[in-house]
Amino acid sequence: MLGERVLHTAKTVPVGLDAACARWGLPAKDPFIAALMKHGVCPSEMPGHLLRDRCRRDVETTAELYEIQRARMAEEGKLGVMLTRCILVPPLTEVAQAGVNLDRERVYEEYWRVSRELAEVSNELRKITGAVNMRSPKQKAKLIYETLGFEELTKYGGKPDRRPPNKLWPEGQPKTDAKTLVKLKARTKTQKMFLELQKRQAKLDARLTKCLRFYKTVVDEYGGRFRAEFHQTRTETHRLSSTARQLYSSEFKTELGAQLQNQPRDYKKLFCSPEPEYEVVEVDGAQLEFRVAAFLGQDRVACAEIVAGRDIHRFSAAELFKVDESAVDDKMRTAAKAETFKPLYGGRYGTDDQMRYYEAFRRKYAGITKVQAAWLHEVLQTKTLRMPWGMEFPFPNARMDDRGYCRDEPSVCNYPVQNLATAEIIPVSLTYLYWRCKLSGLRVRFVNTVHDSVVAAVHREDVEEFVELAKQAFLGDTYTYLDAVYGLEMNVPLGLGVKAGEHWGEGAERKFSAPYAKVPVLSEEV
Repeated sequence: MLGERVLHTAKTVPVGLDAACARWGLPAKDPFIAALMKHGVCPSEMPGHLLRDRCRRDVETTAELYEIQRARMAEEGKLGVMLTRCILVPPLTEVAQAGVNLDRERVYEEYWRVSRELAEVSNELRKITGAVNMRSPKQKAKLIYETLGFEELTKYGGKPDRRPPNKLWPEGQPKTDAKTLVKLKARTKTQKMFLELQKRQAKLDARLTKCLRFYKTVVDEYGGRFRAEFHQTRTETHRLSSTARQLYSSEFKTELGAQLQNQPRDYKKLFCSPEPEYEVVEVDGAQLEFRVAAFLGQDRVACAEIVAGRDIHRFSAAELFKVDESAVDDKMRTAAKAETFKPLYGGRYGTDDQMRYYEAFRRKYAGITKVQAAWLHEVLQTKTLRMPWGMEFPFPNARMDDRGYCRDEPSVCNYPVQNLATAEIIPVSLTYLYWRCKLSGLRVRFVNTVHDSVVAAVHREDVEEFVELAKQAFLGDTYTYLDAVYGLEMNVPLGLGVKAGEHWGEGAERKFSAPYAKVPVLSEEV
């Protein structure tokens, strides 16, 4: 599966053994045994000689497939990427087996807080919507565009941006999805209140249904501990995804699950150390994607600021709030964080203040802007973006519209940065840290990895040694690997942040940076 995903990056390409065999002209599984398995027949009830033949065929076919894949990856320069996927398997196996622990009291407190707030918000919203069924597209559209008087969003040329026509909507169905509601302009007090309540309700409902009900079930019925399954073949950028194993809830009468990759950041506090003598230690690559973007664009200004330890969030706050950087306070800086790195991912449109900042970012970091423009040009010409370390990203439908905009631009800007940062560098750093801990005999259990971070349960007496090993892995070993395996001389310093406490994400943060930078730094450019 890993080999097929490395060779065929698009997640629409199936990577199962049958699909791979059909793709490469190899024999498929025995249909008789496959049918018995599909219908739940126990192997002990199957004809022994046929079952043995099936097993032998699978092993031989997999070996043949491996040889074909390896030869093709060698031709296409992708063996390094495949190696990284494979070396991650041992630490990822431990992470999946270890599981994470929830703090019962904190889960209960958050569950009831969100439940109460959701009920309050829903009651306030009903004062505006009345008896309207918000799950009915027809009633919801009538409420939004007739009763409340919102103006529909329009396409280029002034036509309403609607769904395709149908029997109920001959001129097209007005859009009422969450993305559309966010873009609607409120002109009256009632409209503003409606949008605000809708947004709060959606956020609270998502927290309850996607996280808290599952967490409550875990602490009530499963002792507070659960395991997640991690997937290396499901995302376009090859970063990890995860799903918690489905657990039956007697309270909610259904199977529930969650995932550990994109939960709310403030829910880290719900996860605790499995034993009193252990602490939860999180190590993450500080500003990793920005540093990777600076490397890919060989951006002198960005590199100089990284070396100098400049606070880029102050720059974004100054632009957004139209003040000098010296006048930026903590509140302004926090408010600007969400916008700081949007230009890295193709962000161009928004409010006037946002667009002014995006343009200032592109001017300031000209190296990043230039390489992103080159990526977009390559995609428009070849429908594929190939990176120096072997990754390929297909964009078969990429084109420029009559406004000079390519709808794939955000992905084109994002994929290389996200891939190198979180699908190549972090797995390498995690793997080095994992084996260094094993060789040193530290009392450590790796319990999670989320994009640019690694989470471990570490014995209190071993925390300091663990931090030293993390510095070696993240700020030393990773450079060696990138050079030896990918031929990449990472000439921008990587950073590391470490927190240790009884709960995930708690404790004072310690920051470290690699003294490694060979890009010429011109101070006058900063």
